[in-house]
Amino acid sequence: MGNGSIEMRLYASLQKWKPSPVATYRLVGISTVRDLVRKHGIPEWEIAIVTVNGRREQLESALTLGDTGRKL
Repeated sequence: MGNGSIEMRLYASLQKWKPSPVATYRLVGISTVRDLVRKHGIPEWEIAIVTVNGRREQLESALTLGDTGRKL
């Protein structure tokens, strides 16, 4: 991942929101998981589980450089 970016992985039914289940995004204007979800038009009600760096988190969780976020 490049400087100032995070990796987002979409699993199961969320893969329909992106052509590739893994994508890297710059952290410009994105500070929480919810910001990332909203930026990409994914309805929050579609998300059952959020993990960041392998730990279960919430949509309000802050993101930092190099994070790997996974949504199931």
